[in-house]
Amino acid sequence: MKYRLTMAAIAALLTATSALALDDAGRTNLIESLVRVESNGRPGLVGDSGKAYGILQVHPEMVREANRISHKVYTHEDMFDARKAREVAYIVLSHYDAHINQVTGHTATAKQLSFIWNGGGASWKRVQSPRNDSKQNNLEKYWSKVSSR
Repeated sequence: MKYRLTMAAIAALLTATSALALDDAGRTNLIESLVRVESNGRPGLVGDSGKAYGILQVHPEMVREANRISHKVYTHEDMFDARKAREVAYIVLSHYDAHINQVTGHTATAKQLSFIWNGGGASWKRVQSPRNDSKQNNLEKYWSKVSSR
């Protein structure tokens, strides 16, 4: 028997999987999806008019956030080192996972964490928002790329 997935069925599957809670392995898998979306693994990449570095296209603000959370001293230039860039992502996403859990009583979803990576710390609150502005549209497009990788 053959099965055909309609676009509606695919969208429903994506929505269902975006609601899954992430453990350490899931967060690591999410980070690898972010790497594929951001740079396809190219550590020397500079983007966003010179503000985003490395495999995860890390901005200076995200480095400062990781340093604040972890009390480490990463530099923006460290983001050209793939291992350090992954560490920064893991620190920030783990922190926001705990924050979301504290605020909502639920573990963060992959969609919420990808919104944070792309749009900043408060962006997770926009996950359930309608597409009524350009920031929301951009976050949804980003999630579509991440969730397909």
